[in-house]
Amino acid sequence: CERCDGAEASEFFGATKCMAEIKKQEREILQLFYNDCGGDRWKHNDNWMNDKIDICNWYGIECSNGGTVESIALGSNNVVGIPPREIFQLDNLKYFWLYSNPVKFSFEGIVQARRLQSLLLDSTGLESLKGIGQAYNLVDLDLRFNKLKGPITDEISNLVNLESLTLSDNELTGELPSFVRMHSLKSLRLSSNDLTGALPTFASNDHLKYIDLSDNRISGTIAPSFLDSLEIYENIYIDLSRNRIEGKVPRELARFEDVTIFLKDNYVFGIERDACENDEWNDGDVGEFGCDAILCAPGTFAPGKGRQAVGGSECQECRDAKYFGQSQCIDLQEFYSSAVTKGIGMATILVMTSVTMLLL
Repeated sequence: CERCDGAEASEFFGATKCMAEIKKQEREILQLFYNDCGGDRWKHNDNWMNDKIDICNWYGIECSNGGTVESIALGSNNVVGIPPREIFQLDNLKYFWLYSNPVKFSFEGIVQARRLQSLLLDSTGLESLKGIGQAYNLVDLDLRFNKLKGPITDEISNLVNLESLTLSDNELTGELPSFVRMHSLKSLRLSSNDLTGALPTFASNDHLKYIDLSDNRISGTIAPSFLDSLEIYENIYIDLSRNRIEGKVPRELARFEDVTIFLKDNYVFGIERDACENDEWNDGDVGEFGCDAILCAPGTFAPGKGRQAVGGSECQECRDAKYFGQSQCIDLQEFYSSAVTKGIGMATILVMTSVTMLLL
């Protein structure tokens, strides 16, 4: 039994760690973080670096019942520089939120953050995912609106405890990685990239009920086994808009009772009738308009949505609309093939859609 300053005030026997030593180490780590990341210029730095105030009372810091750092929440606070890897040595750190700050973040050393569950680094300018696969206990990872380029690293598949993954609005390319080991995944947001390859079935992801893959170049068909292991009573959100998906909307999706589905501006050429008979789909629009509430038929289009909705646009006549669910009166295949880049193409779509909506 070794002496521990302050432990004499404790009413409990059997301490295995000296809280005074832990608090001292955590203070030193936070001081290093403050100095390396321009703390004197933060928007809010109340109580930071004050030796007379417990670190649990510093701005953005929350502690667990034992008095150790559990949360660092400094979003939109003008945090700059490179957060030191020592930050991952905070033994009980669960939530690390630095979103909307111009930091240069590195995942080096993240393996030491054994309890880290939530990492929010959206809108930080992040350029690399190297090392992310060692954050084994992450549950929530948000890296949208950054500068990530190239294929999504296979390291992502190591995050088997992940429930929410958001990588939208980057410059990611290539095919989707495998998600078969990520059995806890509930939400997948990868929109507004330049991802290609076939649409996965996600048949092994039995909790995945929110999927947003819109604004990419994903191809293939919606397989009958799509989301095959998901419970039929789940409230499901699917957005596959503005991709290169072909074929029909399969009747097998009709097994789900409540679905919000967006499929506009793909190469869809049919809807199997069973999918049009669930009145609760698309917030009840299917009960009102049938198949048109999923996708407008060829020869018609609906500005903005590509489908008919209560209080929204209607399916209007258009000879150039060859596919189900077009949101503009154009030859969609010709438009996609003539676009110089995906970025130019999508920007043009957005501008044209905005103009169309203004004219209505």
